[in-house]
Amino acid sequence: MRLKNKSERKIWGWFVPAVACFLCAMVVASLCATDPQASAIATLPLPTGSFAVGKVTAHWVDESRIEPLSPSHDPRELMVDIWYPAEPSTIQADYVDVPAYEKALGADGFQDFFREASETLKRGVRTHAFASSPYAHSAKKAPVLIFSPGGGMVREVYAAQFEDLATHGYVVAAISHPYDAIVTLFPDGKQIAYSQQRWPKPPSLEGEANLNQLEWHANDIRFVLDELTHANSGSSLPIAGHLDLTRVGAFGHSFGGIAAAHACQLDRRFQACLNEDGVVAKRPLFLDERGWSMDQAFMFITHDPPTRPLTDEQVAQMKMPRARIEAMVKRLEADQEGALRNTGRGGYRVRLRSDKTTHMDFTDLPFLGARDPADAERRTAILATVRSYTLAFFNQYIGGVNSDLLNQAAPPNELVDVVQKFEPVKFPCPTH
Repeated sequence: MRLKNKSERKIWGWFVPAVACFLCAMVVASLCATDPQASAIATLPLPTGSFAVGKVTAHWVDESRIEPLSPSHDPRELMVDIWYPAEPSTIQADYVDVPAYEKALGADGFQDFFREASETLKRGVRTHAFASSPYAHSAKKAPVLIFSPGGGMVREVYAAQFEDLATHGYVVAAISHPYDAIVTLFPDGKQIAYSQQRWPKPPSLEGEANLNQLEWHANDIRFVLDELTHANSGSSLPIAGHLDLTRVGAFGHSFGGIAAAHACQLDRRFQACLNEDGVVAKRPLFLDERGWSMDQAFMFITHDPPTRPLTDEQVAQMKMPRARIEAMVKRLEADQEGALRNTGRGGYRVRLRSDKTTHMDFTDLPFLGARDPADAERRTAILATVRSYTLAFFNQYIGGVNSDLLNQAAPPNELVDVVQKFEPVKFPCPTH
């Protein structure tokens, strides 16, 4: 359903983060100001696990899919960073290839995209990963996680999450989606810039996403799992032979979270799915025609506060009767509840404090753009909270480790508003 009138557009703008919030213009607007006196080299937050971390980059081509936005009808191709438990080495992995991104975006484009974090990136960011290091000798076969970034975003700026998971024994494959990332850089020097054709129209009040975009990203995730399967049986990658492909999960941020959920709906190889703050009309995923969410376990981490009653002034601005607005709100909230309740293995909703967190706090950028040490400490605490719940969820559903964190009666810190558990259900869906 399209937006029919100005009133509906106002409601959409008030109730739901528009798809544009996933794109780079809104990405950078949420970052905090940089302290010009910051130290020369920034260091990502320390991971919490016991393994060292390795990082390798793969360029994979899906010959079965023709890229519709390619002028020469080339096959779909992806750049993927793979993080894994590793032996320590002497070669530190880069964070972001600043010269390559500056060349691709231009000096002004680089500044416009990374904003307050840009100067920190230019000075240098120290990771905790080693480049192409051998797989950890003491590590068992690793469960696998595949990550999809938010719209317009690049895979590199979520490294703090990936490093932490790798130190706990996970292999994480993070994707840059061509024509959706602000720019995708390939080893031969080719680059693919963001294209608005990937977002041909805004979603409607009813929560319609660009389904073509959703299908492409979900199938990118599935293709990466295919390639990891091939690599595991014989390749030069350090992870070859070390993947436990019976334990696989998908997660993502913003639109990437919705895409990860859709990949789980399409592919039973995934046992668990996590959406980090991605919604369309309050929905963290789209129910199928039966009203079913997914067979797997699902977690939704959101910083969106519970809906509060509208003031008379807000109702007046929308130019619609209060009763109609309230009916729409009720239905949108019911859609989210249905998405969370109708899951075969159950799951969780973790609601972060909206007055203390932002949509971009799932990335490294607010931390790297912190205006002073106190702000950096706050951003580190938020990342630690996100990392803790992400690890706890995947540990419980694919790692075989029961999580005390997920079963605590009260939130563990001031950044978490509430944690709600949803029990497993069987199809047909519950009616309440």
